[in-house]
Amino acid sequence: MTNLFKYLSILIILAGLLAATPAAARQPLPQADNFAPAACMFEVPFVSFMKPEQMGFECGYVTVPLRHENPAGPTIQLPVAILRARGDSPRPDPLFLAQGGPGGDAFSVFALTAVNSPLLAERDIVIFNQRGTLYAKPSLVCTETFDELDTALALPRDQADKAGMQAYSRCHRRLLDEGVDLSAFNSLENAADVDAIRRALGYEVINFYGVSYGTLLGLHLLRDFPNSVRTVILDSVVPTQINYITEVPQVTERIFDKMLTTCAVDAACAGQYPNLDAEFGVLVEQLNRQPVTIPVTDPDTGASVNVYVDGKTFMDMLFQAFYLPDMYAIFPRLISDMAAGRYDFWQTMWPIIIFDRTFSEGMFYSVICAEDSDFSQADVSLAGIRPAIADYALNDVQEVLDVCRLWGVRQLPAAVDEPVVSSVPTLVLAGEFDPITPPAFARAAADTLSHSYLIVDPTSSHGVAFNDNCLDGVLQDFLNNPGQPPNAVCVEQHQPTGFVPKNALVVPLLSGLNALDGPTLVQTGVAGLLLALVLSAWLVWPLVLLVNWLRKAPAAPHGRWLGRAGKGVMLLFGALAVVFVSGLAFFALSSIESTPMLLLSALSARSAPLFVIPYLLALLAAAGLLLALLVWARRVWSVWGRLYFTLVAVCAVAYVAMLAVTGMMSVLL
Repeated sequence: MTNLFKYLSILIILAGLLAATPAAARQPLPQADNFAPAACMFEVPFVSFMKPEQMGFECGYVTVPLRHENPAGPTIQLPVAILRARGDSPRPDPLFLAQGGPGGDAFSVFALTAVNSPLLAERDIVIFNQRGTLYAKPSLVCTETFDELDTALALPRDQADKAGMQAYSRCHRRLLDEGVDLSAFNSLENAADVDAIRRALGYEVINFYGVSYGTLLGLHLLRDFPNSVRTVILDSVVPTQINYITEVPQVTERIFDKMLTTCAVDAACAGQYPNLDAEFGVLVEQLNRQPVTIPVTDPDTGASVNVYVDGKTFMDMLFQAFYLPDMYAIFPRLISDMAAGRYDFWQTMWPIIIFDRTFSEGMFYSVICAEDSDFSQADVSLAGIRPAIADYALNDVQEVLDVCRLWGVRQLPAAVDEPVVSSVPTLVLAGEFDPITPPAFARAAADTLSHSYLIVDPTSSHGVAFNDNCLDGVLQDFLNNPGQPPNAVCVEQHQPTGFVPKNALVVPLLSGLNALDGPTLVQTGVAGLLLALVLSAWLVWPLVLLVNWLRKAPAAPHGRWLGRAGKGVMLLFGALAVVFVSGLAFFALSSIESTPMLLLSALSARSAPLFVIPYLLALLAAAGLLLALLVWARRVWSVWGRLYFTLVAVCAVAYVAMLAVTGMMSVLL
């Protein structure tokens, strides 16, 4: 679901919050010595003007041993947020939500989803951040990687990698100086934390949902604390028995091949994008020979930053974008746009990825290096891999080895790599277009889970659950009836949507709204105010005409044609502007039904005639300004009448200027 769609959904979400009735006579959370209530430490994305407490969150910190084998030793604190079930008869087993990474911030991912989830009708939902992540005490977020990010982004790949290693080295040194025991931040301690949170909050058993690395955490939880979990949902699975890092070249080849093949076997796509595979290869080679610079805006600081893009960087940009939904439908157009020097999509979406200051790299490497760094490049298979992909993927694999050599954490015992055997009811979810945890990973995990149900969504990417009502229903069915397969007919009926055509129109304004860009939102608001002032003429002039008629005031013959022409021009301007705004809203809302179009900030080619209107508005605004000069020169109307007409004309000119600033006059160019 794209940001614009989320933004448009806020009103619905808030209406649901206001309409929700609190559960009757709910018992307070059981208090334990190791749970300390506290003000919520996070903001809910897209509705930051509301405090989490106003949305029903109860927050605090759970204190756990740094090493669970030594309960009397040093401790750390983990942030948690609880949403109490809204129904009158809540079930006693909550749903715990675990983010991936490792190192991701669960609150930024799940808070808004949880508030409006139908699952909240029956169960408490508990969101927690894992040890070492944002808001945990201590946090292993490497702020050093942010300090010189702007500079590193403008460097060639090899220099940027060197700058990155230097930042990791500074982060590692700082964490050690602060007395952080990096070897204590691993999956086994992490799983024990989940059970400790369960006990601290007074729950007998829990339902556990994990996505990405959260699935690996869930598997460790199944193995080490089977009596604490009623059900487990594994979404986009990282199996214990597969080292996903050594599989990076293979899964990268798979997703690029799948993106290319999906277009090739679709008649409409193949017709519009013939030879896409060859065009893709040529583009990567061209970028390696002649890199380009793409200016982007840091969403946190508003600063403009230049990103150096060669073939490897472009491959990385695409791979990261594949995590988004429906990218298979956008991929051909992205290749076409990039080859033509059009970067609208990247200027909107890439900053959201590269300027993520919530991710904990220190947690990531502490976990990965302890569990999955026991390999060498000789263990990485490059069989059947395109040379460009092999080069790109090996670079990422080598970076892990280099940082792990620096990080120096102790390896976990070999037993952690054994398949997890369990009879706990487990729902296993996979997306056919997942770039990093393909369906084969989910099948490998499900093979040794005797009470598991595997569902592969034919259109999903990374993170299958919570994307639509269909998946919400599947989760609800499973949680309520874990002893039988959930009804997943709706998932099986998912079909790839149409590809974004070559003639789709990219609208810069939608790019800004899609990214919830502050300046774009301000510009849109100003344009709305200017248009409202212009449209006031439709009320003011008829009202003046009515008053004069009631007073039987004689019409001034001097300049009658000039006055009528001026009013006619401005009224026509307002009418055309309304047509333009209404048409834009219609096509934008139509695009919401086609997520690929909206994600690309594009509208159907059928909207092309709409974008002729801004040019007509420019002509009318210029005419209005000229007529304003004439009515003053010839003293048409009263002074107040002339002042009002001039105000309307100036607002019309300013409105056209706002259309130009927001890119509305360049859509057809």
